[in-house]
Amino acid sequence: MTKKEIFETIVDVVHHDSATKKDIVGADPDQYRARISENMSEDDFYYQVRSYLASFGVLSHLNFFPKKSAKVGFRLRSLEEALIVEVADESTGLIIGDEIIKIAGQTLNDFKKKHASIFVSKTPERQYMDWAYLITKVKTVRVLRDGKELDLLIGAAGKSQQKAFKACYLNPETYYIKMENFNDEASIASLYEKAFPELQKAKYAIIDVRVNHGGSDSLYFPLLDYLLPANQTYQNLTIEDDFGMEILYTPRTKNLRLAEFQDSLDDPNTSAATRQMLEEMTADLLSNQQEGYQIYKEDGDDFLSHYKGKMNAPEKVIILSDVTCGSSGDNFVIMMKAMPKVRVMGRPTMGILDYSNCCMLDFEDYQMLYPTSRSLAIDSGKGMTDVGVEPHVVIPWTRQHLVEDVDIKTALAYLGQDTEDDAND
Repeated sequence: MTKKEIFETIVDVVHHDSATKKDIVGADPDQYRARISENMSEDDFYYQVRSYLASFGVLSHLNFFPKKSAKVGFRLRSLEEALIVEVADESTGLIIGDEIIKIAGQTLNDFKKKHASIFVSKTPERQYMDWAYLITKVKTVRVLRDGKELDLLIGAAGKSQQKAFKACYLNPETYYIKMENFNDEASIASLYEKAFPELQKAKYAIIDVRVNHGGSDSLYFPLLDYLLPANQTYQNLTIEDDFGMEILYTPRTKNLRLAEFQDSLDDPNTSAATRQMLEEMTADLLSNQQEGYQIYKEDGDDFLSHYKGKMNAPEKVIILSDVTCGSSGDNFVIMMKAMPKVRVMGRPTMGILDYSNCCMLDFEDYQMLYPTSRSLAIDSGKGMTDVGVEPHVVIPWTRQHLVEDVDIKTALAYLGQDTEDDAND
């Protein structure tokens, strides 16, 4: 496809197939049409399409990206007017604690004004991905490090030393689990095999989803056995503000989703819980002949009735959340807040469930992600865009987080435990 054909298809999708169409019009595509030509660079083309989709204000779930996109080797944190390096691969030249004060020779304010169309969210704490994209694009920054200003050329990402999943004791009574996604079925199965026997013995548990890139809800359901009250199911709990959702059915989406579901069903590594969910969603697509928005009648009993709180399980559980937790991570935190023995601590999540259940559209060298469902919470003025899921206990992020794990320290203090932080090893 030509660049113009790709852009026209994207415009057609957001106007007809994306579940955002009821609420969001986005920018006038004509201004972007005028900028797109076949001889423009791939980088410039990507910049224009990304700017257009950013005008819809939907983080992550309305997206366009190259199939061969380079990994970003750092993560940033906005603190007041500062832009601070929170995580960095050594190969990038950045180190934890660097404060970026100029980008491509411009102050942060001037640079942001120039590239204002790229920023999706109105909240600074949710703009870290856009800052990272722009910095990797221009590559030159000035940082403040130990009181000195340094000019740096950002290097390519290296191999991450951080483990996506971890399970260990922080002290004899407190078991720690880290989960950075809910889509790696093999790693999650291995984690559960190690962790579940320990959860039957541990007095307390801390589950860390401060960084969680989402995936499938079904992959965290097995944790419910250890988080629910003894002998109770999720249906026994009082759930506030369970608004449900509606699905936008269109011919394009139906064909794409059916093919996607079938690929997962054909995969022998797909878990039984995920398989059941996919079969239900496939049956729904096949049986629904109408087009347009339809209320999704999810039978939660089928998905969750297998899970019942165990007698041998932690007495108290802390969930650690942050703005870098989204999609299924958002939903996980919502569910956990309903558990009587669970306390969520940290910062509000990313908050991207207003539009979800995404569909992937292929453009040879690029892919587009768009949402097919719309939360009915929007109609009650309780959408989560730019708000996220609020923790029970808010722990403001400060520079102290760069030198110690303040969140785990706070969680252990709440549990009355000594701090023996092994979580970052």
